Amino acid sequence: MRSSILLQQLIRLTYYYPVGVSGPLARVMNEYVEEFNALHPDIEVVPVYSGDYDPTMQKVQTAVRGGNPPDVFIVEISELPTLLAMNAIEPLDEFVTEEYLSDFFPAFLENSYSDGHIWGIPFQRSTPVFYWNKAHFAEVGLDPEKPPTTWAELAEYAEKLVVRDPQTGEVTRWGVTISGGWNDWLFQCFVRQNGSKLIDYHERTAVFNSPEAVEALEFWVDLTQNRKVAPPHSTWASTPPDFVAGRTSMLYHSTGVLTFIKDSAQFDFGVGFLPANKNYGAEVGGGNLFIGKGIPEAHKQAAWKFIEFLTTPEMAARWSRDSGYVATRKSAYEVPEMVAYTTENPQYLVARDQLQYAAGKMMSPVFQRVREILKTALDEATAGRTTPKAALDQAQTQINRLLGQWLNQ
Repeated sequence: MRSSILLQQLIRLTYYYPVGVSGPLARVMNEYVEEFNALHPDIEVVPVYSGDYDPTMQKVQTAVRGGNPPDVFIVEISELPTLLAMNAIEPLDEFVTEEYLSDFFPAFLENSYSDGHIWGIPFQRSTPVFYWNKAHFAEVGLDPEKPPTTWAELAEYAEKLVVRDPQTGEVTRWGVTISGGWNDWLFQCFVRQNGSKLIDYHERTAVFNSPEAVEALEFWVDLTQNRKVAPPHSTWASTPPDFVAGRTSMLYHSTGVLTFIKDSAQFDFGVGFLPANKNYGAEVGGGNLFIGKGIPEAHKQAAWKFIEFLTTPEMAARWSRDSGYVATRKSAYEVPEMVAYTTENPQYLVARDQLQYAAGKMMSPVFQRVREILKTALDEATAGRTTPKAALDQAQTQINRLLGQWLNQ
């Protein structure tokens, strides 16, 4: 009889989560869930690994439309307006305190708010960082301890580092790779470095063809088409292995691949801030934790307990060490294990220190369609099929048509 009563009282939570970077992070997440379940005998979190960010969002949307939303889930931060339009998430105002929120890095919270409410809690969060192969630097006479700090230096170093077959002229080692797949995210950083931004969600503006954005894309095209020191096309998943294999000397990618590179590279490498133009600049990325709309009250309370568990300073520090993502809370860097780890591996502090120059990631309604428009513009220009200005002018026209009602509200 007693066991049947306990069985009836068990709250079972469905938890969808992505892994957006290389590494065995699904296994790591399952370990966290098992620990939480052991600490809370009345709650059973059932983890559902859903692939990368895009398929996870699609899985969430399908479940919501089917009237069976996950209790708690992680999706990419710029999906907030889409989740709100679907009425898919619960506001978290009743759970958070000022003390709790004040410990998160401000840039990580920017994508959590809409209409005066908080909807998501930062968890697996990142910024792009700059990786370089110190052995390649030494080989061509560059100081291995000094990465490029400006766009001009980046182009200069890439020309020294690129290797071409003497007979065919074919590139056998790229000077720099600006990773594809999420090149729209990296482009936002370049526009920030040039003193502008593409979308202001709260002000409801979208300017994709500003002089600053055009100049940033012209710089990319100079690298791919004129100097031919960067590949015109790549994928997000392929470029960290390319860097580890020595097929590129410098790499723009997420801090989330740091652990993979550290464990895989057979050479000394550096991690630095993204090179500046007018200023340093980066846009944060990654995923926030959300609670599904309309789930039973007991599930909602249990889901918050799970979010609290995942976002303690100790767990934030542990996730950072396990994954390479940035610990989202300031106090995580004071956890003794994290102090010891970052003392031994100071590369893990670079993304945290770059947050002083970082801002929230662009977001808007129907964001996936906005992304595809921008990615198409970037790919067409870097492949040399159209000019940067023409590509971004066309993107602006399409985005005005797509977001017109939202922009004019």
